[in-house]
Amino acid sequence: MRIWGTLLCTVGVLLGSIPMSLAASGKGNPTTGQKLYLESCQNCHGPAGKGDSEMAAYLTPAPANLTLKATQEKTDAQLRKVIQEGRPGTAMIGYAAAFDEEKLNDVMAYIRSLKP
Repeated sequence: MRIWGTLLCTVGVLLGSIPMSLAASGKGNPTTGQKLYLESCQNCHGPAGKGDSEMAAYLTPAPANLTLKATQEKTDAQLRKVIQEGRPGTAMIGYAAAFDEEKLNDVMAYIRSLKP
């Protein structure tokens, strides 16, 4: 079954119906990622990832809206780098020590599921 999903994803990428950044992100479990997100990310990014938490009003610059096209179009490598290393000059800290590879893939899968 996994081979079939990979084949469909590959065909979708080749035909242009699935963006490469989304097709490559099928490694993680979005349900598990949601739990991790709610524990580690919602305080700033809000419960639905829109950057609208109560704390967001006190952060400059404001936390990213993870549902926006600009975030969703980031490659997996770009998204992974931000999650692991954080963003200098913002409240976004790096989570390299907190998320092993499996957890990182799960959080990324959840973030990908937030696309509008």
